[in-house]
Amino acid sequence: MSHGNPPPEGLSRSHRYFCYVCGTLLPHKVTPNDSFQCRKCLTHTYLSWFIDMKVRFGSENVNDCEITNYQTLPIFDKILADAQKACQAEEVLRKAGEFLPICDNIDGPSVKRDCPYCGNGTMTYVTMQLRAADEGQTVIYTCTECKQKEVENT
Repeated sequence: MSHGNPPPEGLSRSHRYFCYVCGTLLPHKVTPNDSFQCRKCLTHTYLSWFIDMKVRFGSENVNDCEITNYQTLPIFDKILADAQKACQAEEVLRKAGEFLPICDNIDGPSVKRDCPYCGNGTMTYVTMQLRAADEGQTVIYTCTECKQKEVENT
């Protein structure tokens, strides 16, 4: 599908999975215009950019190149778990959206907590019982500056 957007400078195969602007793991849902949209910065990554893309090495001598299987790195499990938590949190926000009141004022009491989006040190919160009764509650934090929301299951 032609979208008319040329690929950005420095695009690599890893950008098929991670946003080339902010590095966020891209969703697996393709939009109607044949692209993935980053959940964080809303940048589109078009699948057509990766057609016929060759793997490039930093050295002309392939023997000098070390190809790392990232799944064997110790940090991989944490990165994967964090990405899965983010996806679950987004799903909770989507489900809770119909129950949350729409208002521009502050949502609930404030707490000292750093916003992962803008770094602000104060967030407000509301608690909800969105899961089974024998599981903990869901806390939805809202930044007092950028109004972004963060979900924590307790």
